[in-house]
Amino acid sequence: MPLEPLTNTFGFDSRCFVCDQDNSGGLRQRFFLDTDRDRVVAEFTPTADHSGAPNYAHGGATMAVLDDAMAWAIIATKERFGLSRRMETDFVRPVTIGKTYKVEAWIESFADRTLEARAELSSTSGKLCVASKGRYMVMTLEEAQQAIGAGAGGTSAYTEKLP
Repeated sequence: MPLEPLTNTFGFDSRCFVCDQDNSGGLRQRFFLDTDRDRVVAEFTPTADHSGAPNYAHGGATMAVLDDAMAWAIIATKERFGLSRRMETDFVRPVTIGKTYKVEAWIESFADRTLEARAELSSTSGKLCVASKGRYMVMTLEEAQQAIGAGAGGTSAYTEKLP
């Protein structure tokens, strides 16, 4: 399974809470594209800083990782920037602080500007812990400029032009 590292090569400083390696207050999560399966994969090991209860990860921390995994799936497989519109999450099993989990995300559909994606966080033995499905809207150049600033012009290939 060839894995391609996914990094910000877009020409602007994202300061992403989940994946930016330079964001000292963030999760600094690394994601990879499994090029054989067109899926984004990662390993996530929650620390005490991610706790909701002393021994369990906060649900919001796991949701943030899954949301970002789906966003990277959009970027890596559809070459678009997706704006989160809706996310449904099922917490099947607790996520324990200090244990490593597998993250996987993929695109289920892409029509017009709407993408449907799924992501899962599982134990290393394969037991499902958290599952999310999300709806994303491809950003227009104007939306990208609002979100990113003046540097968004170079990212126009990742946006949609509206009629």
